[in-house]
Amino acid sequence: MQLALAPLQTYTDYHFRNAHIAVFGGVDKFYAPYLKMNNDGTIKSAPKIDILPKNNPKIPVIPQLMACSTEEFFVMADYIESLGYDEVNWNMGCPYPMVTNRNLGAGILNKPSEIFQMLDHIVPRSKLRLGIKMRMGLESTEEILEILPKLNDYPLTEIIIHARYAKQLYNGVCDHERFSECISLTNHPLTYNGDITSKEEFDDLNQKFPSIQSWMIGRGAMNNPSLFEEIKFGTIDSGEVYRNKLMEFSKQLEESLLSCNPDRGYALSKMKSYWEYLSESLSDGTQLYRKVKKAKDIDELMEHLRYFLIA
Repeated sequence: MQLALAPLQTYTDYHFRNAHIAVFGGVDKFYAPYLKMNNDGTIKSAPKIDILPKNNPKIPVIPQLMACSTEEFFVMADYIESLGYDEVNWNMGCPYPMVTNRNLGAGILNKPSEIFQMLDHIVPRSKLRLGIKMRMGLESTEEILEILPKLNDYPLTEIIIHARYAKQLYNGVCDHERFSECISLTNHPLTYNGDITSKEEFDDLNQKFPSIQSWMIGRGAMNNPSLFEEIKFGTIDSGEVYRNKLMEFSKQLEESLLSCNPDRGYALSKMKSYWEYLSESLSDGTQLYRKVKKAKDIDELMEHLRYFLIA
């Protein structure tokens, strides 16, 4: 069984990945949030920095990119290759309208001919192994039924499927019946993604899809970063142990954030965003996050965490 951390934009960056691998366990692969182009034809700087090897010294990272043309793809793929990576993941899953309206992310899923035209140009030229992360469609999960069988014509490393269509965003339920159909339509290794937020939910999915050996977890791991250990090893920390781990995790995040950017306001903002999720795993998380959200500087925020987590 392989477990992967999903690429959540602005959240599962190298600060989060390094802190996770230092404190928690159970993750086999980390996917970096996607590279994306600026309007002037350059790559946005933050995701470029995120995948620098020096920022990922102990992490098996797979970079991801988002492109709507072959030209854009190779600008980013060439950069990824220059850093020494040998694999890239193509994001066809981002569901947000500001992305999909530009034929990016899941916005290309209702235009299968464009997907295959791009692959026809990319596969012969690229030196990188290629995987795809996708939704089941833009407006309906039925859209994947046309796309998936034709992807068998291309040498992909894997296909990761988030079991929703894009216009759902993260609302409603995942379409498990459609995912079950997908299993028989592809010859590629398939990874399931979507609404794995507890070991019980994972066990239920594992029973539904016994042939699936690879699983990706995103928001569930943001809420509870020990979820991978619980699934893989069956270990569930006591409340005190888990709180101590969260404190150490937060210290690792703080140190990493401050070392990369002297602006303490940057560290404060990032820690607040992490703790919007992390607080949800605690019985007193609402009260804690209320304090965290009102913190005026990073020292005050860390003091609130120490009071709630190790008092």
